[in-house]
Amino acid sequence: MTGENIIIDVRNLKVNFRTYRGEVKALNGVDLKIYEREVLGLVGESGCGKSVTALTILDLLPENAYVLDGEISFKGEDLLKKSREERRILRVNELATVFQDPMTYLNPVLKIEAQLEEVFMLNKKLLKQVAIAQRSQERDITFTDLLTRQKKFRGESSNAKVSRAELKKTAKNLCIGILKLVKMPDPERILRRYPFELSGGMRQRAMIAMALARRPSVFIADEITTAVDVTIQAQILHLLRELRDKIDSSVLMITHDLSVAAEIADRIAVMYGGNVVEVATTKEIFKNPLHPYTMMLMKAIPNVKKPVKKLESIPGTVPEMINPPSGCRFHPRCQVAKDECSVRAPKLREVTENHEIACF
Repeated sequence: MTGENIIIDVRNLKVNFRTYRGEVKALNGVDLKIYEREVLGLVGESGCGKSVTALTILDLLPENAYVLDGEISFKGEDLLKKSREERRILRVNELATVFQDPMTYLNPVLKIEAQLEEVFMLNKKLLKQVAIAQRSQERDITFTDLLTRQKKFRGESSNAKVSRAELKKTAKNLCIGILKLVKMPDPERILRRYPFELSGGMRQRAMIAMALARRPSVFIADEITTAVDVTIQAQILHLLRELRDKIDSSVLMITHDLSVAAEIADRIAVMYGGNVVEVATTKEIFKNPLHPYTMMLMKAIPNVKKPVKKLESIPGTVPEMINPPSGCRFHPRCQVAKDECSVRAPKLREVTENHEIACF
């Protein structure tokens, strides 16, 4: 772990969806910890509950979903006990996210400048402090300066008046600064463009910039490399590796690809059927996977150092969440399942230092 303090602690989280076919039991007691300034990779098959976990943390579940049980502790406070308005404020200031398809979440009729500037204008107190700092230093304060001096900026206060024009100019300078931070070519030109005029990789960088503009405590990246080609995927992963040392945030990287998680994550949590089944450091989980599901996932990954004629596959199919298997949800596909596995669901427990599994 990069930090010693837990910033998000999810305990026994259960989430159901009401559908015309019945109740979908999407999350079945998820336990997950995110430490300060670490990158946690959340990995699993499609439909295992990765995105539902993130949406529950963000309070963005659809209307037909509800939390049945559990607790989500953020900086020691239970988010589920806060009001909708309090959780909305947290999304504005503390919890940022970037989703899979940037075209869906960027406003197609507004230029990038208007959308990115709005993020800074929401925090006029900070913007005013930066504008005043620019006066005294007689130079433009960039977003990079804001990151390196953010404690000082957050603590500054002044009764000096700042015009709206000056705030707008300051916001634009910060927009340029953050686009430079995410390696956007010619940021001043990009600010004048509409989303449809940008490539998929550029749109994704714009979304990352909008998320980081809030200087969040937790940055959630939900399958952000899925909608781009392999070359752009490598660029985005390289960008995130660079940003992790520049931003004072924890990162939750959601992906179905173990190789993507291996590129950036400090720890990896493996999900199956609405449960976290194994958590360990990235090196440990690749070197010594302990849960049968994780072990079988590893065998399905091509290895250039040890080529094989045929990759192994996991028998069976993903469980039906409306009527999931009793006990451990993986037991119908598990090659080492015991009678107990079909009766009782195992709890996540530590078996070695910083290595947890949910298995008997």
